[in-house]
Amino acid sequence: MFSSRKGNTSNESPSITLDRTHSVLSKSVTFTGEINSTDDLRIDGVVDGNISCEGKIIIGPEGTVNGNIKSNSIELMGRINGDVVVNNIVRLKASSYFKGEITAVNIEIEAGANFFGNCKMADKDLSQTFSQTDVKE
Repeated sequence: MFSSRKGNTSNESPSITLDRTHSVLSKSVTFTGEINSTDDLRIDGVVDGNISCEGKIIIGPEGTVNGNIKSNSIELMGRINGDVVVNNIVRLKASSYFKGEITAVNIEIEAGANFFGNCKMADKDLSQTFSQTDVKE
């Protein structure tokens, strides 16, 4: 009855492959401590602590980070209270709230975004700085 079913079996690999993996902290998660990741990261919950990420960080509309972030890029729809050092681009969406200092090669701020702090634009790739310096305490 079930043996003639066609389709994907557990031995077959999925047809979609991802170049990068990512981790997700859902909106029900509150994390206290330091996060270090080589992959992309999405935060929909609350992080109280510093983050160092070699990939992209997306902070969803209900996500909050209370700490400093060092990353390749950040897309903010939620809240950051802390300083960020970004190797590529910071995108502050209309729903975002940012309080702190941004150091980045590129920055994009949508109308309606809340930005309280300072921004230092780097004229070069920060990858050497990214790998040699720690997030400020």
